[in-house]
Amino acid sequence: MLILRRLLTYAAQRVATDPRVQAKAGEVYENTVRPRAKAAAGKARANLDFARAELSDLAAETDPLTNPLEFAAKAKRRLFDPD
Repeated sequence: MLILRRLLTYAAQRVATDPRVQAKAGEVYENTVRPRAKAAAGKARANLDFARAELSDLAAETDPLTNPLEFAAKAKRRLFDPD
């Protein structure tokens, strides 16, 4: 088992230092990974902005410091059960 682990480690090191593999990894990152990550970040930002606005409105209606249970219940209904 130790021989297999050493062999795999050696192979991984050889592949990681190969300039062709590094160039392909950079290309894949720029053309595939980065655009998907940007799209996901944009969608997450929109969702966070919506939740922030909803919670701000809710905090104006119900004080979360004096009545946390009612605030949490309303937040759950408003954010997770938008019926």
